[in-house]
Amino acid sequence: MKSLAAGPRDTAHSGIREVVNVALTMPDAIRLEVGQPNFDTPAHIVEATVQAAREGATKYTATAGILSLRKLLVEKLASVNKIKADPTQINVTIGGVGGLAATLLAVLEEGDEVLVPDPAWPNYRLELSYSPAKMVSYPLHAAREFAPDAVELEQYITPRTKLLIINSPCNPTGAVFPRKVVEEIVGLCQKHDLYLLSDECYDEIVFEGEHVSPASFWEDERVISVFTFSKTYAMTGFRVGYTVTNHALADVINKILEANMSCATSFAQKGAEAALTGPREPVLKMVEAYRRRRDIVDGMLRETGMWASKPHGAFYAMADVSRSGMDSRTFAFKLLEEARVAVAPGTAFGETARDLVRISLASADEDLSEGIRRMHQFIEQAAANA
Repeated sequence: MKSLAAGPRDTAHSGIREVVNVALTMPDAIRLEVGQPNFDTPAHIVEATVQAAREGATKYTATAGILSLRKLLVEKLASVNKIKADPTQINVTIGGVGGLAATLLAVLEEGDEVLVPDPAWPNYRLELSYSPAKMVSYPLHAAREFAPDAVELEQYITPRTKLLIINSPCNPTGAVFPRKVVEEIVGLCQKHDLYLLSDECYDEIVFEGEHVSPASFWEDERVISVFTFSKTYAMTGFRVGYTVTNHALADVINKILEANMSCATSFAQKGAEAALTGPREPVLKMVEAYRRRRDIVDGMLRETGMWASKPHGAFYAMADVSRSGMDSRTFAFKLLEEARVAVAPGTAFGETARDLVRISLASADEDLSEGIRRMHQFIEQAAANA
């Protein structure tokens, strides 16, 4: 039998999903590994989606998405992200992940290099496994609250570098990049003629400071912005995201989407319209809950000696488990087996986070408190037995 495609065949599965698959077999496990809001989708969104399906929104839409949705996104981008765009620059995708995948396929060619943060969401690596380009990791450090250092980052740029990926607010670290950092990153891209892919899937979940979209002040054809409805509106299963690019790239992305997805689900798009036009209170309540949980987790990690950095956005916190004497992958599976607590191993996100695990703040307050208590107890026992 002829061989399978080497890239996807040889790349590792997401370390997050590996933990998820085991945790699903343990009904008594405390689940702190999943990046999914534990809130129900706001009722007005669900009702609008169901009503749209009943009224016939069950057919194909334009590949780029329903025009009325894209017009609403133009308004959202202007008010929330300070990005000027028109509907023809927007492609509605199957989740943010669909937008990222289509962008990589539209931009990258054989011999290109892509700069990817470390630690980073593992799907960048997975998506690049079937790309002709080469992934090059650049480190993010806890000492800088996991924000990029432009001077250090420039050392990784070569004549082959074509695309730089940033993610703020960040999964897995919760970092929110200050405006100065974003401006320095933009300066690097201008200097070296790089495309900048800005993953902004957590753009409205910020606890301190501000989220800065590069496209808000760099009106250049090289900036690519990717968003989703999944996190802000607890709409993970709806699978609706969108990209904002220059017109030429938007057209190429549209061709790719036409080939691999036809269009995002029609009635889910109508639910997305309801999210944009409906009340803001559910979003504000969710963000406030994440902020409260962040404070609980941050305090407990400091008290127990597991603190790594204070998250300022998204809904994650990184915990230092180095005292256990295990790498984070071994630690995560042993913690799940022996203490019935599921966390995401830092090895899933890159080499820089080998001593860290990710805790999801999208879990109930009591689960977070009990899970961290058990994790600390597990580390103490492991350290004592070392």
